Amino acid sequence: MRRNPNPFTQPHSYRVAALTGFISLGLASTPQAYAITPTDNEVAANNSKVTTADNKVDFSMMVTAHSPAQPISAFINDWDAPLDSGDHAYLQGRVAIDVRPASSAISYGLGWRYDYLMQFSEETAQVYWQYENKVSGAADKTYPLYLQASHNERVGANIGYSYPINPDWQLAAKANIWQGLHALDGKINGQLTSQAIAASGNIRDSVNNADASVDYYYDKPALGEENLGWNPDKPKGLGYSLDVQLAGKLTPTTTLNLQGYDLLGRMQWRDMPSTRYVLDYDVSGRPLYTLEGQLDSNDVTQDLPWRIEGSLLHQLNSKWQLGAHAQANDIQTLYQLSAGYELDNDTLPVTITGLIEPQTSALGVVADSKYGGIKLLMDDIKFDKAKRSEVSLYGRYIW
Repeated sequence: MRRNPNPFTQPHSYRVAALTGFISLGLASTPQAYAITPTDNEVAANNSKVTTADNKVDFSMMVTAHSPAQPISAFINDWDAPLDSGDHAYLQGRVAIDVRPASSAISYGLGWRYDYLMQFSEETAQVYWQYENKVSGAADKTYPLYLQASHNERVGANIGYSYPINPDWQLAAKANIWQGLHALDGKINGQLTSQAIAASGNIRDSVNNADASVDYYYDKPALGEENLGWNPDKPKGLGYSLDVQLAGKLTPTTTLNLQGYDLLGRMQWRDMPSTRYVLDYDVSGRPLYTLEGQLDSNDVTQDLPWRIEGSLLHQLNSKWQLGAHAQANDIQTLYQLSAGYELDNDTLPVTITGLIEPQTSALGVVADSKYGGIKLLMDDIKFDKAKRSEVSLYGRYIW
């Protein structure tokens, strides 16, 4: 360990900046992520209308986000909305294009994926919200600090194989090879005790004492390490993962579709920069604080976040269907219920489906056909108030 030099020559301002920097490593690192994230497909294609004798190109996009503590727009910007309970937030996206030649069980594709998942204590969110909104905490209140953030962005190629288990069931798998674009993995632990300040006082003076540690690695420094002359080269990352799909009929009128993404996924990063900081601050201390750290580069293996999606559909009659759906990642599982109706159209039948997600009170609608579809899901029609949103889109060309 070594005592870091001159960016700490202004003790009073830097000790708070360092502490909030630890928290913002996760809580305020998503704006750029959200801006560049496109969408992908959770809309289920009507595969029964596409034969293996057809050449087929599929294109799909999806983005899904959930932020219980703050509306998504506030979470990725300035945290200026009222704070609610919540101990996680995530943003995940996919883009894929796949080609399957006629009468072939093998497919080929290109893909892009984005994952940003965070878990934190509600007290950590409260400390950050108070600082961003210049609200003093209660006197002599201790806040445990905990935040874990995992981020990865990547592009790659895949080869897939479909295996008909029997006439009613099919198993498909894709082996993905990835080129890493961006990555960050870090953890914050510690505690902070607040003190009362005058109404006109600086919010930075509301900290009585604090001790915290951060340990994270990254492709680009997030806590101002460049002020220490730390400008490492961007690391090189290669990885792999497996996508699996199982689809078939439980009964003549009931179908099951399960899809797993990035199962057993790993990224190998070479010469990945890392930072370890330990902060100890006491308003009565002499010196006020100590801030020690270590900067290094090492080869790192990053686990890729997995995601599983499933649907169970029951055809009531020639027009109506009912469904139950689920989606899960490393930190949360959500459930949805649906009711769909097929519109009369001899040229291109379209099924319109309504969705409800009880856990988040989100409502959605799906339009699905042989050649394309779209899904929209939100818990509030006003984007600046939505804490849960999902958009999926797919298109298909057959010849």
